[in-house]
Amino acid sequence: MSSNCKESSILSDWIRRALSAHRTTICNSIALCSDDYLMPALRLAYSLVNQICKEEAVGKSPTLSIDWVENVVVYSKNRVESEVMHCGGRRDSLDSQGFIDSLGFDFNTSDAGGNDFDVDDDLFESILNDGTVLLEEERDRDVQEGEYDYNIRAEFSPSLFNLIRNDADGGGLPKVIVQRGISSLGVVFYVLFSGGERPAHFPTPTELAGQKLTTRFDTETETEELSQEQSDDLEPLPFDRDVTIDLAVEPSIFDSIDDEYVHDPLGDRTIDGAPDNPNPKKKHTSQQNRDISNNCSAPAESLRAKGLPSPLCDLVANMLDCINGTLSGEDSYQSMADVRSDLRLMLDNPNTFLRDVDTTKLSTAGLQLIEKTMFGRNVELSSIKDAYQRSISGECRPVTITGTSGTGKSLLANEFGKFVSSAGGIFLSGKFDQLQQGKPFSALASAFDQYCGILLQYDDVASPKEEVAFQLRSVLGKESYHLSKIIPSLATILGSELPVPNHNEDCINAQKRVQYLLCKFVEVISSSSSVPITLFLDDLQWADTASIAVVNQLLFAAGPSSHKNFFFLACIRERDSTTKWLPGIDILVAGGIKIKLDCMGEHTLNAMVSETLRLSPRLTRTLSNVMYHKTKGNPLFVSRLMRSLSNEGLLRPSLSRRRWEWDTKEIRSRRLPDDVAMFLTDSLEELPKEVRWALFVLSCFGASSEKNAFVERQGLDDNILKNLEIAVAEGLVVKIDDQYRFAHDRIQEAAYNTIPAEKRCVIHFKYGIELSSLLIGEEDASASVLFTAVNQLNLGGPHAVQDKGQYVTAARLNLRAGKKAMEMSDYETAYLNFDCGISFLRKKHWEEHYSLSLELFSLAARCALTNGDHISLKILIAEVVAKAQSFEDKLDVLYLEACALASSFRLAESIEQGLDILSKLGMEVHADSVEACVQETKDLLSPYADDDLLNFKQMTDPTMILAMKFLGKLEMGMTQNMPTSVPYVAFKIIQLSLTHGMSPVSPVGLAYYGSHLAKQWSISEGYHYVKLALSLLDKVGSRENAGEVIFIGTQVKMYVEPLQATLEYHHEGYAAAMASGDSSLAVINLYASIAANFFAGANLQRMHELCADAIQFSEQRQQLIIMVQLQQVQRTVSKLIGKDEEAKHSSEGLDISVSNSSVLRSHHYQTAYVNFIFRSYDDAVKYIEKYFAFQETTWGNLFFAHAVHAFYTGLISFWVARKSKEQNWYQRGHRSKLALRRWADSSQWTFENKWYLLEAEESFCKNDFETAKSYYKKAATSAKQHKFIHEEALAYELAAYFYLELGEREQSIEHFMLAHEKYLEWGALGKCDCLLKFVEFMKKL
Repeated sequence: MSSNCKESSILSDWIRRALSAHRTTICNSIALCSDDYLMPALRLAYSLVNQICKEEAVGKSPTLSIDWVENVVVYSKNRVESEVMHCGGRRDSLDSQGFIDSLGFDFNTSDAGGNDFDVDDDLFESILNDGTVLLEEERDRDVQEGEYDYNIRAEFSPSLFNLIRNDADGGGLPKVIVQRGISSLGVVFYVLFSGGERPAHFPTPTELAGQKLTTRFDTETETEELSQEQSDDLEPLPFDRDVTIDLAVEPSIFDSIDDEYVHDPLGDRTIDGAPDNPNPKKKHTSQQNRDISNNCSAPAESLRAKGLPSPLCDLVANMLDCINGTLSGEDSYQSMADVRSDLRLMLDNPNTFLRDVDTTKLSTAGLQLIEKTMFGRNVELSSIKDAYQRSISGECRPVTITGTSGTGKSLLANEFGKFVSSAGGIFLSGKFDQLQQGKPFSALASAFDQYCGILLQYDDVASPKEEVAFQLRSVLGKESYHLSKIIPSLATILGSELPVPNHNEDCINAQKRVQYLLCKFVEVISSSSSVPITLFLDDLQWADTASIAVVNQLLFAAGPSSHKNFFFLACIRERDSTTKWLPGIDILVAGGIKIKLDCMGEHTLNAMVSETLRLSPRLTRTLSNVMYHKTKGNPLFVSRLMRSLSNEGLLRPSLSRRRWEWDTKEIRSRRLPDDVAMFLTDSLEELPKEVRWALFVLSCFGASSEKNAFVERQGLDDNILKNLEIAVAEGLVVKIDDQYRFAHDRIQEAAYNTIPAEKRCVIHFKYGIELSSLLIGEEDASASVLFTAVNQLNLGGPHAVQDKGQYVTAARLNLRAGKKAMEMSDYETAYLNFDCGISFLRKKHWEEHYSLSLELFSLAARCALTNGDHISLKILIAEVVAKAQSFEDKLDVLYLEACALASSFRLAESIEQGLDILSKLGMEVHADSVEACVQETKDLLSPYADDDLLNFKQMTDPTMILAMKFLGKLEMGMTQNMPTSVPYVAFKIIQLSLTHGMSPVSPVGLAYYGSHLAKQWSISEGYHYVKLALSLLDKVGSRENAGEVIFIGTQVKMYVEPLQATLEYHHEGYAAAMASGDSSLAVINLYASIAANFFAGANLQRMHELCADAIQFSEQRQQLIIMVQLQQVQRTVSKLIGKDEEAKHSSEGLDISVSNSSVLRSHHYQTAYVNFIFRSYDDAVKYIEKYFAFQETTWGNLFFAHAVHAFYTGLISFWVARKSKEQNWYQRGHRSKLALRRWADSSQWTFENKWYLLEAEESFCKNDFETAKSYYKKAATSAKQHKFIHEEALAYELAAYFYLELGEREQSIEHFMLAHEKYLEWGALGKCDCLLKFVEFMKKL
């Protein structure tokens, strides 16, 4: 043994020393009960039984005829000298070491049995922990919590153990030996916990020595023979003699407990006069058996009298009772492992398994279920934690917890929430409600409002609140208003600077806008937060489609890198007859990590019952078995059944035994429904009628309701609240502060179904009317009150109307709620409100309530378009067109029809309808010629300075505003189908703006006008007007068209500003388009950004990733034309980097690839470009001819692709001209050179090197070699200076071919290697390989 640590003493000596430390201040009885003594004593007890279990595992058992108490040695780390004494207190004649030696211990070597007492600390601790070596931090944690005393242990002398079974024999130890061993260990425990006393009137090993024992087992076990060493000369114990025994009831140690002894909770005194046991148990007919039973129970009562906890007293009593063998009580132990398990529970969780139960409180309060404790879900919890750690590091993988109702999904999620909070993270939660779907984004709004509440707790200037507010203002700008309508507390954070919206803006894509805004909100808060943020959404099966769309875009559209420091978790009930999933939920579940919860197994259920009843699992096993077969392990079913059994008295507290007891036979015979829903319904029927009604009323308003709202809004009296308090006591409802919430959604459903459906409708409508009284004359009333009232009306429906006037009231309230939902950008909810409002209208409503009808139908049509419901849109438009009293009243829906045609790729029809409507309004879009139109526009603008235009009056005429929208819609459509008409539309927009005032469409007209000027007339003049258009965006009160204006403007800017400096502009265009919900313009800006990066020579590997993300985004937005064009760019990039990837087209994509002229022309250009770069002459000629074969569109606007195409078609044309000697190819190249020269005058940075390279190739064609050499050098130098690394490589490569043609071999190889170096730097590994192969081929020639 190490000299520095462990001192040994026998058990009695340790007890005396441990108690002597307290006797000076407290009495011996209280000292025994103190944790300072009790917890180390439990640790000693545990170490002893653990030693026996290990010895039994190898076939050894302690000798039963030896006094075990005198063979216990205690080892302590804290003492420096040892003293060994006999149990009686006298000092042995041997010295301490001699006595220990006489017991057979060897402190320096391991004995044959494997006992090594010279152990290090870790091994020592592992002995006390089932052989598990604890980590240092675990040991420190447990010591700090006071759960274990790692400085002390006890062991029996190795000589106490004898081998009674060889390993080859198999099987366990004989049962009689095990039970006798347990009772002998019980004696040791009695001595340990009593303070050194022996159990009175209990047989000692000395009294049994020399007697012969013949064992008799239960009917299922045949007689076993003890080993010769154990059984020689043992007399039979009383229960083994041939006596008459009444087996009708198994005897128990509790049979002999005197009924007049009832101990108070402190255990320091007894109270006489306790009531007789109402159910006395039968006694054995054998006096001898009764004597032994008395001998077992009396010592236990003696321990109780000392104030020791009843569970510990019962443990000792159950162990002593094992001396009765097969006639022991039902609570007696069957194995040492059971004893060890019970001690471990007392050490691990003393408050549950060691401390006394307050039976007096239980008698009045009843069973208190552990509602918030999780059982048997550690593996699932670990999986969520692992996903959380990966997610906050950038791997965005959402986790969904699925399972049938009542399996503990929410409990698991909230347990994870505790982990997040304890680790310093932020856990935001929201819950969807089946009956509150009328509230837009309810769960998301609740969760994000929690975050704002956290921020509002900070007051200092440098607080996270100010940082988040600044970031949101920067990212969202004026669009933050729309977000504040969803997240109420956000307005407080953003402060007085919150912008006022333009209510005339086009909200066709507003729902997509709010999806984008919420995603940006998450991006801002996760990037601004110093700790991880978790968003948990419960009951996702009840979510609205708008919320599901937000979640899917948040998790999958933005890409994983956008949301580091963010984690998403959701609970979803499995599909069943009452639960259907929205399509978006399948996408969410499939795209993340799914954790499915099944019902509890029997072992887990027993752990739940054990901890609830504060009893050892071995004692609750029979009860748990019955409950498992009745509930199939459903946690909700189990908890409600336990409460029901408690209420019925089948599960009751025992005052005398200070524990729970039950009637297993009665519980087993009770008939229960198979389904938890039916059980809950049956349970509610047993409640008083008034309580059932209160629960039904609460269920009508969802899963929860505020107390004040419940009384004031619903117009209910205090009796409802009183009865809800009864429901709280029953565990059906939880009350947190002033909020009542159902303990589980299944309880809410059961309560809701207590009233027949037809009666529910009437009640819902009645409450809706009562609530609506709070809204009279209150236009700014709480949105929550409005949505709740309307939801109640709609749940009632038209059939529940009692008075004619209520039809119109319900319709008007639905109109009001729909407008509020639109304001919050929830067009799904808004459409439902308008649709319900229409359902309340009666016959002749167009005549009697024209304005109400027109507004309901028009707004419903707008929502239908936003939601992509073109069938409903068509029906609604037809109704308005048929019933509207004027053409102006039809304009709204006609505009929606034109938008629907455009979004369905029916541009020609959309343009035709737009022109027809404008014609009916007296606006003709035409002029004598383009030149005349441009001149007329110049004349209109000439009197105004830029500041005059930026501060011009705003348009207010509703008809003109709508006409401007038609013109704006025409502008984009004509750009693709009728480009020559674009200047006419731009002129009309500018003309109306200068006549009636500026509108959100005015910047569109200026941008297209500037683009046309740049294309056909003057780049600098066009550049001036596109900059003016961009500045005007912030002056017209809305940025709904910002995506379009930025796109057109940036294309012109690329001809003036350095290309690399313009790359961020299209990102701004994408963000602006997404912020206004315009997916089409967002995708166009994204495509333009990809193309611009490629033209600027961005790293090709990064380009490949950007293309993949953009293709996915385009496909999700159903922008298939752009998606196919992006796939073409990606294929080009793949070839350059050495990957041979072919695009995977859908059937729609294939149709577009072979039918759309723009896509085909782009495909031919891309293919010709790749063949030119890889010097495949024949294929390059083939595809460039196909490219030229398409009729060149006379674009009315300037796009950067014009310059790029001109550059590469010019290079290919000069190449073909040299090879074929055909003049037409030379002319094509020459035209390209002139165009690049003109553009180089506008932007030397971007176009100079391109012009130089075309000059070099033209000189090469004309055999002007010296000029060619000069221009090749200039092209490479200019490309290098202006950071076009790919074009520098191309200049070197073309120069190399030039020198090769001249026969200057060394110069050629030198230029090839320079080209290789730059291509490699660009990332064009595939091109590098081809170039090297060609150089190697040259060297061999």
